[in-house]
Amino acid sequence: MDAIENLLTWARSNGVVTDGIGPQVLPGRGIGIVATQNLKADHVILTVPSTLLRSLGNTPKPILRKLKGATVHAILSASLCLETSPDFDIWKAVLPTQHDITTSIPLAWPSELQALLPTPAKTLLEEQSAKFTRDWALVSAAYPELTRNEYLYAWLLVNSRTFYHTTRRTEKKLPKEDHMVLQPVADLFNHAPDGCQVSFDEHCYTITTTRACQRGEELFIRYGSHSNDFLLVEYGFTLPSGLNKWDELCLDPYMCPLFTAPQKQTLEDAGFWGKYMLDAETACYRTQTALRLLCLSEGDWRAVLDGQRDEDEDAAAVEGELRKVLRRCEKEIRSRIVDVERGTGHEEMRDSLRMRWLQMEELVVTSMARLQ
Repeated sequence: MDAIENLLTWARSNGVVTDGIGPQVLPGRGIGIVATQNLKADHVILTVPSTLLRSLGNTPKPILRKLKGATVHAILSASLCLETSPDFDIWKAVLPTQHDITTSIPLAWPSELQALLPTPAKTLLEEQSAKFTRDWALVSAAYPELTRNEYLYAWLLVNSRTFYHTTRRTEKKLPKEDHMVLQPVADLFNHAPDGCQVSFDEHCYTITTTRACQRGEELFIRYGSHSNDFLLVEYGFTLPSGLNKWDELCLDPYMCPLFTAPQKQTLEDAGFWGKYMLDAETACYRTQTALRLLCLSEGDWRAVLDGQRDEDEDAAAVEGELRKVLRRCEKEIRSRIVDVERGTGHEEMRDSLRMRWLQMEELVVTSMARLQ
């Protein structure tokens, strides 16, 4: 708690205003923000002045010169590695440790464990890995004294803790992915699908309640409308089953092999190949449309698309095909869970990945029960 108190003392002395909230260590979950009193809706609970934001604009000029053309992500990460200010030591003391970051975020996992990620998560990881590789190539050339591990730690901190931010200058000059800043205290809020409102202007960042909150209740912000695959890859956590209304499961690995080459071509021509998703409510329209091709002649299938045949005529057959896909999916998920349990890496890594597959299994089982 000393580190938290030191951060609050330093932050408040530099213009940060907290009202009715405070950081608190949450068992098994790191640090979060908790209400210290009953709060009403539309109550400003945190204000962080723009002068305390770590941004491209206040990055030391020598770093900017050495990393000309680099992404803001790359520059902020390098700046963290090179920072020697005692003020930053106060902030750094409450950040997740290198062990915390590298065991929770898949980019730092062994390749054998990365290979066991769900398909959408692997796709996201490949994109993320390419970004890191490009950034590290520039930074390592400019600062050969930095090690890959220390830069990866800083890069993942920036990736998981920055806030969207623009100024009149950066909004016009920089691409959207470079509209990012780090800020103290605010980065201690955890994520929930329905969180407090976050806003900014040229003077400050503010976080405001959207509903009444009770003393002792944890307060959240919303990182975005993201599936658990995205949350795992980008932030190193998932939300429990039922709490993430944007969670979904990709059925492509289980559906795509079912189609013949001519059927695949038909689906591609009509714009219905791939991206077959299942959420807590239903299989998406793309999924149902593709499965209908397994039940009908191509002529009847096109008649449904053209509105000349009632899709309800074939609803039972489509549901039957969906049940087959879900059974195949469930079998594969259970096999993957066994693979994860036998896998390499820290126990925390395997637990996190196992949890993701269990969430997907629950989604499949619930969907099959709904189809009975």
